[in-house]
Amino acid sequence: MADIRPDLGKTKVNYEQLGKSVEDALITDYIYVLHSTRRQIWSSFMRGLFAGLGGVVGATLGVALLVALLQLFGGFPLIGHWFTRAGQTIEQRTSQ
Repeated sequence: MADIRPDLGKTKVNYEQLGKSVEDALITDYIYVLHSTRRQIWSSFMRGLFAGLGGVVGATLGVALLVALLQLFGGFPLIGHWFTRAGQTIEQRTSQ
């Protein structure tokens, strides 16, 4: 049976060279952004926009999950009434 595995020594050199090239390109791009005020402002704006959007989506999903769980446990004796009331309170306050 023939050995079809690649020569690891040869590919290791290529990956090291590729890594070095990517690193150089990223450093060059970073320096390019640092020297451009417009690019810095745009980069900061986009980062803030997506961070805010992620926070809103995350909070919405978290509140929805909490309300669903509170309504799910609303049928249990003794604590069911408290869970139902807490779920209704959260729904009222988030809909305002």
